[in-house]
Amino acid sequence: MKSAWITGKRTIEVKEEAYGKPGPDEVVVQINTCGICGTDLHFYRDFPQKGPIPLGHEVAGAVYEPGGAVTDLQIGQSVVVQNHVSCGSCEPCLQGRPAHCRNIQTYMDDRAGMAEYLRVPKEMVVPYSELDFSEAALAEPLTVALDVVQRARLEPFQDVCISGPGIIGLFCTGLAAAAGASNVAVLGRSFRSERGRRRIEAAKSMGATEIFDTDERGWLKEAKREFPEGFHKIIVTSPPRTIPPLFDLASFGADIVFNGISFAEEAITFNANAFHFKKLTLAASHAIPNWGFPLAFKLLSQDVFKHKKLITHSFPLEQIEEAFITAGSAEQGAIKVLITF
Repeated sequence: MKSAWITGKRTIEVKEEAYGKPGPDEVVVQINTCGICGTDLHFYRDFPQKGPIPLGHEVAGAVYEPGGAVTDLQIGQSVVVQNHVSCGSCEPCLQGRPAHCRNIQTYMDDRAGMAEYLRVPKEMVVPYSELDFSEAALAEPLTVALDVVQRARLEPFQDVCISGPGIIGLFCTGLAAAAGASNVAVLGRSFRSERGRRRIEAAKSMGATEIFDTDERGWLKEAKREFPEGFHKIIVTSPPRTIPPLFDLASFGADIVFNGISFAEEAITFNANAFHFKKLTLAASHAIPNWGFPLAFKLLSQDVFKHKKLITHSFPLEQIEEAFITAGSAEQGAIKVLITF
Protein backbone atom coordinates (compact mmCIF):
# COMPACT_ATOMS: atom_id res chain seq x y z
CA MET A 1 0.00 0.00 0.00
CA LYS A 2 0.95 3.66 -0.31
CA SER A 3 0.88 6.06 2.64
CA ALA A 4 1.91 9.71 3.12
CA TRP A 5 4.49 10.87 5.66
CA ILE A 6 6.25 14.14 6.44
CA THR A 7 10.02 13.62 6.41
CA GLY A 8 11.19 17.25 6.50
CA LYS A 9 9.91 20.80 6.22
CA ARG A 10 7.56 20.93 3.21
CA THR A 11 8.66 17.43 2.29
CA ILE A 12 6.14 14.61 1.81
CA GLU A 13 7.22 11.05 1.15
CA VAL A 14 4.77 8.50 -0.19
CA LYS A 15 5.92 5.16 1.22
CA GLU A 16 5.07 1.75 -0.17
CA GLU A 17 4.71 -1.16 2.24
CA ALA A 18 2.50 -4.10 3.08
CA TYR A 19 -0.75 -3.05 4.79
CA GLY A 20 -0.42 -5.59 7.61
CA LYS A 21 -2.86 -8.39 8.37
CA PRO A 22 -5.42 -7.61 11.08
CA GLY A 23 -5.35 -9.22 14.48
CA PRO A 24 -8.50 -10.97 15.74
CA ASP A 25 -10.04 -7.72 17.03
CA GLU A 26 -8.70 -5.43 14.31
CA VAL A 27 -10.03 -4.24 10.97
CA VAL A 28 -8.24 -3.20 7.79
CA VAL A 29 -10.09 -0.31 6.17
CA GLN A 30 -9.57 0.56 2.51
CA ILE A 31 -9.42 4.36 2.54
CA ASN A 32 -11.27 6.26 -0.15
CA THR A 33 -10.98 9.85 1.11
CA CYS A 34 -8.91 11.73 3.70
CA GLY A 35 -9.18 15.43 4.56
CA ILE A 36 -6.22 17.73 5.11
CA CYS A 37 -6.57 19.52 8.45
CA GLY A 38 -4.65 22.30 10.17
CA THR A 39 -2.51 19.81 12.09
CA ASP A 40 -1.40 18.20 8.84
CA LEU A 41 -0.45 21.63 7.50
CA HIS A 42 1.52 22.34 10.67
CA PHE A 43 3.46 19.10 10.23
CA TYR A 44 4.10 20.00 6.59
CA ARG A 45 5.31 23.53 7.27
CA ASP A 46 7.22 23.05 10.51
CA PHE A 47 8.22 19.35 10.79
CA PRO A 48 8.14 19.62 14.62
CA GLN A 49 9.84 16.31 15.46
CA LYS A 50 12.89 14.36 14.37
CA GLY A 51 11.37 11.24 12.83
CA PRO A 52 8.83 10.81 10.00
CA ILE A 53 5.30 11.96 10.83
CA PRO A 54 2.26 10.07 9.50
CA LEU A 55 -0.39 12.24 7.86
CA GLY A 56 -4.16 12.15 7.98
CA HIS A 57 -6.97 11.45 10.44
CA GLU A 58 -10.16 12.59 8.68
CA VAL A 59 -10.80 9.36 6.85
CA ALA A 60 -13.66 7.54 5.17
CA GLY A 61 -13.55 4.22 3.38
CA ALA A 62 -14.82 0.67 3.45
CA VAL A 63 -14.12 -2.48 5.43
CA TYR A 64 -11.50 -4.46 3.52
CA GLU A 65 -10.51 -7.23 5.91
CA PRO A 66 -12.06 -7.77 9.35
CA GLY A 67 -10.19 -9.77 11.97
CA GLY A 68 -11.38 -13.23 12.90
CA ALA A 69 -13.24 -12.09 16.03
CA VAL A 70 -15.04 -9.21 14.27
CA THR A 71 -18.57 -10.34 13.46
CA ASP A 72 -20.56 -7.10 13.19
CA LEU A 73 -18.76 -5.50 10.24
CA GLN A 74 -19.03 -6.69 6.66
CA ILE A 75 -16.52 -6.45 3.83
CA GLY A 76 -17.37 -3.44 1.69
CA GLN A 77 -19.33 -1.67 4.44
CA SER A 78 -18.84 2.13 4.46
CA VAL A 79 -17.05 3.33 7.59
CA VAL A 80 -15.11 6.19 9.10
CA VAL A 81 -12.23 5.67 11.50
CA GLN A 82 -12.06 7.46 14.85
CA ASN A 83 -8.51 8.60 15.48
CA HIS A 84 -8.75 8.28 19.29
CA VAL A 85 -10.89 6.04 21.50
CA SER A 86 -11.08 5.58 25.26
CA CYS A 87 -9.87 2.35 26.82
CA GLY A 88 -13.11 1.61 28.71
CA SER A 89 -11.31 0.14 31.70
CA CYS A 90 -9.42 2.92 33.54
CA GLU A 91 -10.98 4.67 36.55
CA PRO A 92 -12.39 7.70 34.65
CA CYS A 93 -13.91 5.42 32.00
CA LEU A 94 -15.50 3.22 34.64
CA GLN A 95 -16.83 6.33 36.41
CA GLY A 96 -18.62 7.39 33.22
CA ARG A 97 -16.04 9.98 32.13
CA PRO A 98 -14.46 8.52 28.98
CA ALA A 99 -13.42 12.02 27.87
CA HIS A 100 -10.90 11.88 30.74
CA CYS A 101 -9.56 8.43 29.84
CA ARG A 102 -6.00 7.86 31.07
CA ASN A 103 -5.16 5.29 28.37
CA ILE A 104 -6.50 6.81 25.17
CA GLN A 105 -5.71 4.69 22.11
CA THR A 106 -4.71 6.19 18.76
CA TYR A 107 -3.31 4.97 15.47
CA MET A 108 -1.78 8.35 14.67
CA ASP A 109 1.63 7.67 16.24
CA ASP A 110 2.78 5.10 13.70
CA ARG A 111 0.10 4.78 11.00
CA ALA A 112 -1.09 7.26 8.39
CA GLY A 113 -4.75 7.82 7.71
CA MET A 114 -3.68 9.38 4.43
CA ALA A 115 -3.08 5.93 2.99
CA GLU A 116 -4.65 3.29 0.81
CA TYR A 117 -5.26 0.99 3.79
CA LEU A 118 -5.42 1.53 7.54
CA ARG A 119 -5.33 -1.22 10.19
CA VAL A 120 -7.00 -0.25 13.47
CA PRO A 121 -8.76 -1.76 16.49
CA LYS A 122 -12.39 -2.60 15.78
CA GLU A 123 -13.52 0.00 18.35
CA MET A 124 -12.25 2.77 16.06
CA VAL A 125 -14.42 1.74 13.11
CA VAL A 126 -17.82 3.43 12.79
CA PRO A 127 -20.26 2.35 10.03
CA TYR A 128 -22.47 4.86 8.26
CA SER A 129 -24.87 5.08 5.31
CA GLU A 130 -26.54 7.73 3.11
CA LEU A 131 -23.32 9.71 2.57
CA ASP A 132 -20.65 9.59 -0.08
CA PHE A 133 -17.03 9.22 1.00
CA SER A 134 -16.18 12.91 0.63
CA GLU A 135 -19.11 13.92 2.85
CA ALA A 136 -18.25 11.26 5.43
CA ALA A 137 -14.70 12.64 5.65
CA LEU A 138 -16.27 15.82 7.09
CA ALA A 139 -17.71 13.87 10.02
CA GLU A 140 -14.49 14.03 12.08
CA PRO A 141 -14.16 17.85 12.07
CA LEU A 142 -17.91 18.08 12.69
CA THR A 143 -17.50 15.97 15.85
CA VAL A 144 -14.88 18.47 17.03
CA ALA A 145 -17.41 21.27 16.54
CA LEU A 146 -20.04 19.24 18.40
CA ASP A 147 -17.72 19.01 21.40
CA VAL A 148 -17.17 22.77 21.30
CA VAL A 149 -20.86 23.68 21.28
CA GLN A 150 -21.63 21.11 23.97
CA ARG A 151 -19.05 22.81 26.21
CA ALA A 152 -20.57 26.19 25.32
CA ARG A 153 -24.05 25.09 26.47
CA LEU A 154 -25.83 26.88 23.64
CA GLU A 155 -29.44 27.88 24.23
CA PRO A 156 -32.11 29.41 21.96
CA PHE A 157 -32.29 33.19 21.50
CA GLN A 158 -28.73 33.81 22.61
CA ASP A 159 -26.19 35.96 20.78
CA VAL A 160 -23.15 33.88 19.81
CA CYS A 161 -19.73 35.05 18.64
CA ILE A 162 -17.43 32.68 16.78
CA SER A 163 -13.78 33.59 16.26
CA GLY A 164 -12.12 31.75 13.39
CA PRO A 165 -14.03 30.76 10.22
CA GLY A 166 -12.07 27.61 9.42
CA ILE A 167 -13.89 24.30 9.04
CA ILE A 168 -14.47 23.94 12.83
CA GLY A 169 -15.67 27.51 13.22
CA LEU A 170 -17.97 27.19 10.22
CA PHE A 171 -19.53 24.02 11.64
CA CYS A 172 -19.94 25.81 14.99
CA THR A 173 -21.70 28.61 13.10
CA GLY A 174 -24.16 26.13 11.64
CA LEU A 175 -24.70 24.41 14.99
CA ALA A 176 -25.31 27.72 16.77
CA ALA A 177 -27.87 28.72 14.14
CA ALA A 178 -29.53 25.30 14.36
CA ALA A 179 -29.69 25.68 18.17
CA GLY A 180 -31.81 28.81 17.75
CA ALA A 181 -29.29 31.59 18.32
CA SER A 182 -30.73 35.06 17.78
CA ASN A 183 -27.50 36.29 16.19
CA VAL A 184 -24.31 34.53 15.15
CA ALA A 185 -21.36 36.85 14.57
CA VAL A 186 -18.24 35.45 12.91
CA LEU A 187 -14.82 37.04 13.37
CA GLY A 188 -11.96 36.42 10.96
CA ARG A 189 -9.10 37.94 9.05
CA SER A 190 -7.73 38.04 5.48
CA PHE A 191 -11.28 38.29 4.19
CA ARG A 192 -10.06 40.08 1.07
CA SER A 193 -8.38 36.92 -0.17
CA GLU A 194 -10.18 34.31 -2.24
CA ARG A 195 -10.29 31.99 0.78
CA GLY A 196 -11.68 34.81 2.89
CA ARG A 197 -14.38 35.51 0.33
CA ARG A 198 -15.39 31.84 0.31
CA ARG A 199 -15.39 31.69 4.09
CA ILE A 200 -17.71 34.69 4.30
CA GLU A 201 -20.05 33.07 1.78
CA ALA A 202 -19.99 29.77 3.66
CA ALA A 203 -20.50 31.43 7.05
CA LYS A 204 -23.56 33.32 5.82
CA SER A 205 -25.03 30.20 4.24
CA MET A 206 -24.58 28.39 7.57
CA GLY A 207 -26.42 31.04 9.55
CA ALA A 208 -24.00 33.88 10.33
CA THR A 209 -25.87 37.17 10.76
CA GLU A 210 -22.80 39.39 11.18
CA ILE A 211 -19.22 39.23 9.88
CA PHE A 212 -16.40 41.23 11.45
CA ASP A 213 -13.01 41.55 9.74
CA THR A 214 -10.39 41.73 12.50
CA ASP A 215 -7.86 43.15 10.02
CA GLU A 216 -9.97 46.31 9.90
CA ARG A 217 -9.16 49.10 12.34
CA GLY A 218 -12.00 49.67 14.74
CA TRP A 219 -13.60 46.23 14.32
CA LEU A 220 -13.87 45.78 18.09
CA LYS A 221 -15.63 49.11 18.60
CA GLU A 222 -18.00 48.28 15.76
CA ALA A 223 -18.82 44.87 17.30
CA LYS A 224 -19.44 46.47 20.72
CA ARG A 225 -21.64 49.11 19.13
CA GLU A 226 -23.78 46.49 17.36
CA PHE A 227 -23.91 44.24 20.43
CA PRO A 228 -23.82 46.64 23.40
CA GLU A 229 -24.90 43.93 25.87
CA GLY A 230 -22.21 41.59 24.58
CA PHE A 231 -22.43 37.96 23.52
CA HIS A 232 -23.86 35.21 25.73
CA LYS A 233 -21.49 32.65 24.21
CA ILE A 234 -18.07 33.13 22.60
CA ILE A 235 -16.49 30.24 20.72
CA VAL A 236 -12.80 30.54 19.87
CA THR A 237 -11.42 28.36 17.08
CA SER A 238 -8.59 30.80 16.35
CA PRO A 239 -5.13 31.00 18.00
CA PRO A 240 -4.80 31.75 21.73
CA ARG A 241 -3.66 35.32 21.13
CA THR A 242 -7.15 36.16 19.85
CA ILE A 243 -8.77 35.41 23.22
CA PRO A 244 -8.04 38.53 25.36
CA PRO A 245 -9.89 41.07 23.13
CA LEU A 246 -12.94 38.81 23.19
CA PHE A 247 -13.44 39.37 26.94
CA ASP A 248 -14.61 42.87 25.97
CA LEU A 249 -17.34 41.30 23.84
CA ALA A 250 -18.60 38.96 26.55
CA SER A 251 -21.89 39.69 28.26
CA PHE A 252 -22.27 39.39 32.03
CA GLY A 253 -22.04 35.69 32.90
CA ALA A 254 -20.93 34.66 29.41
CA ASP A 255 -19.31 31.34 28.56
CA ILE A 256 -16.10 31.40 26.48
CA VAL A 257 -15.00 28.08 24.96
CA PHE A 258 -11.58 27.71 23.37
CA ASN A 259 -10.60 25.14 20.78
CA GLY A 260 -7.91 26.97 18.80
CA ILE A 261 -4.40 25.57 18.90
CA SER A 262 -1.04 27.28 18.71
CA PHE A 263 1.79 24.99 17.73
CA ALA A 264 4.26 27.46 19.20
CA GLU A 265 4.36 28.07 22.93
CA GLU A 266 1.83 30.84 23.43
CA ALA A 267 0.83 32.50 26.69
CA ILE A 268 -1.93 35.08 27.05
CA THR A 269 -2.76 37.61 29.74
CA PHE A 270 -6.05 39.22 30.68
CA ASN A 271 -7.56 41.34 33.44
CA ALA A 272 -8.48 38.81 36.13
CA ASN A 273 -10.60 41.32 38.05
CA ALA A 274 -12.71 42.08 34.99
CA PHE A 275 -13.04 38.35 34.38
CA HIS A 276 -14.12 37.82 37.97
CA PHE A 277 -16.65 40.63 38.26
CA LYS A 278 -18.29 39.81 34.92
CA LYS A 279 -18.67 36.20 36.17
CA LEU A 280 -17.22 34.78 32.99
CA THR A 281 -16.20 31.19 32.37
CA LEU A 282 -13.34 30.07 30.14
CA ALA A 283 -13.37 26.40 29.16
CA ALA A 284 -11.24 24.24 26.89
CA SER A 285 -12.69 21.88 24.31
CA HIS A 286 -10.52 19.03 23.05
CA ALA A 287 -12.46 16.28 21.29
CA ILE A 288 -10.13 13.44 22.18
CA PRO A 289 -11.34 10.76 22.37
CA ASN A 290 -13.72 11.28 19.46
CA TRP A 291 -17.45 11.17 20.10
CA GLY A 292 -20.58 12.27 18.25
CA PHE A 293 -20.24 10.42 14.95
CA PRO A 294 -23.87 9.17 14.82
CA LEU A 295 -25.13 12.74 15.27
CA ALA A 296 -22.59 14.04 12.75
CA PHE A 297 -23.83 11.51 10.17
CA LYS A 298 -27.44 12.64 10.71
CA LEU A 299 -26.56 16.31 10.36
CA LEU A 300 -24.61 15.62 7.17
CA SER A 301 -27.14 13.24 5.61
CA GLN A 302 -29.93 15.79 6.20
CA ASP A 303 -27.73 18.54 4.71
CA VAL A 304 -28.39 20.79 7.69
CA PHE A 305 -25.37 22.97 6.84
CA LYS A 306 -25.29 22.83 3.01
CA HIS A 307 -21.88 21.37 3.72
CA LYS A 308 -20.83 20.40 0.21
CA LYS A 309 -19.67 23.95 -0.49
CA LEU A 310 -17.05 23.47 2.25
CA ILE A 311 -15.30 20.91 0.04
CA THR A 312 -13.42 23.22 -2.30
CA HIS A 313 -10.68 20.98 -3.70
CA SER A 314 -9.95 17.28 -4.22
CA PHE A 315 -6.67 15.71 -5.34
CA PRO A 316 -5.49 12.15 -5.93
CA LEU A 317 -2.59 10.92 -3.80
CA GLU A 318 -0.26 11.41 -6.78
CA GLN A 319 -0.83 15.18 -6.46
CA ILE A 320 -0.42 15.40 -2.70
CA GLU A 321 2.24 18.14 -2.82
CA GLU A 322 -0.10 20.32 -4.89
CA ALA A 323 -2.91 19.52 -2.47
CA PHE A 324 -0.92 20.79 0.53
CA ILE A 325 0.19 23.92 -1.30
CA THR A 326 -3.44 24.61 -2.18
CA ALA A 327 -4.64 23.96 1.37
CA GLY A 328 -2.14 26.47 2.73
CA SER A 329 -2.78 29.19 0.15
CA ALA A 330 -5.23 31.99 0.91
CA GLU A 331 -5.34 32.94 -2.74
CA GLN A 332 -6.52 29.54 -3.98
CA GLY A 333 -9.68 29.75 -1.91
CA ALA A 334 -9.37 26.47 -0.02
CA ILE A 335 -11.70 25.62 2.85
CA LYS A 336 -11.49 21.82 2.93
CA VAL A 337 -9.06 19.96 0.68
CA LEU A 338 -9.46 16.19 0.26
CA ILE A 339 -7.05 13.48 -0.82
CA THR A 340 -8.71 10.62 -2.70
CA PHE A 341 -7.57 7.05 -3.28
